[in-house]
Amino acid sequence: MREDVEVICPACHESIPLTVNPAKGSKTWEEECCVCDTPIAVRLIVDEDDEYTVEVEEVSEEEPEAKDADGLEETRVTCPACWEEIPLVIDLSAGSQTYSEDCSVCCRPMTVRVWVSEDGDEHTVDVEAESD
Repeated sequence: MREDVEVICPACHESIPLTVNPAKGSKTWEEECCVCDTPIAVRLIVDEDDEYTVEVEEVSEEEPEAKDADGLEETRVTCPACWEEIPLVIDLSAGSQTYSEDCSVCCRPMTVRVWVSEDGDEHTVDVEAESD
């Protein structure tokens, strides 16, 4: 059940449209503002009564992702349960993958999805809470 919502960009303060799917539960992802192209983190928070809220914040580019010769890369993600930013080490040499990992802050399990391009030069990481 996809729904269209309007949020305010934290950078340019313009109203921007987003499409969310609360039926899939709480989730955090990144996208760019369609007005100013600023990267924003979007948090879809779904409660026990299937009510939801959408929060957005500007993505800071404080720490570049560290990549080593073995294909291991440290990246930071936001835990979908406690909303703390945590580091994850992902193995890009393994290609696209899905696995379960516990949050290092609240210890709740989350599903980590890593998509790696065929040439290995680009990737995305997405996390979502695991259902009980």
